[in-house]
Amino acid sequence: MPIACSSQALTGQEGSIYFKPAGTQYCLTAADFPAGTVITVPSSNDYRVGDPVEFTVEGTATIDTSLNVATTYFVVAPITSTSITISATKGGSAITLAGDSDDTGGGHFKISFAEYEAVCQVREFSLDLTRESLDVTTLPCGISAAGTKYAAFKKTQPGYASGTGTMSVYFTDDQTSLANRLLGNVLLRSQEGAYVKLYVNTVSDGATPPAPDDAQSLYIQSGISIEGMNLSVNPDDATVAELSYTITNPEVFLGTVIG
Repeated sequence: MPIACSSQALTGQEGSIYFKPAGTQYCLTAADFPAGTVITVPSSNDYRVGDPVEFTVEGTATIDTSLNVATTYFVVAPITSTSITISATKGGSAITLAGDSDDTGGGHFKISFAEYEAVCQVREFSLDLTRESLDVTTLPCGISAAGTKYAAFKKTQPGYASGTGTMSVYFTDDQTSLANRLLGNVLLRSQEGAYVKLYVNTVSDGATPPAPDDAQSLYIQSGISIEGMNLSVNPDDATVAELSYTITNPEVFLGTVIG
């Protein structure tokens, strides 16, 4: 790929947001994969028809022979408060489980949202990263040549980091849009599975359909805790909500891979 040598400043036109919804990541046991078409999930789940999901095995365990790890499946109807059904294709027939998952070795299975999806109704986002200031001042270990004429200075060092931000999201009449789901996540008690990619510079991978090329793009990837929403409705402006959030466990930060 050609190397870009432009010194032109980036603008919001190069930015974008990709999201994994909350209530979509859980650790499951072999008992949650009984023979039949249903998979048992916690009642705090927020799965929707069409969600792409994948399974991973953690520890010593063997997943049902009807499933493969790191393969994308799709949630299909019926969904209940404690169970989902999945298909190999979007809108396809439910997979019938053999019921032979084995976790006697002490491992477990993780189900998670398989891929980041673009949120198309975000007008802007901001992120403020700060560090705690830890006071590590000590008592003097000697006598200053200046005596006590001048005040001593404290010594500090940076502590824990925290990242907070906001997003301005337009409402649409498409109740199934990912943007509306992002706003609704503020109500979920458990926000397990919520992740975000905040792109400052989104570079296409050139595929069909195109997707961001993360090797060339500049972005922040992190778990996200959605903590508040402010809604404004009036006859003169588009209906917009301002979402407040905290990043929880950054994995990539503007080119630096953290975890």
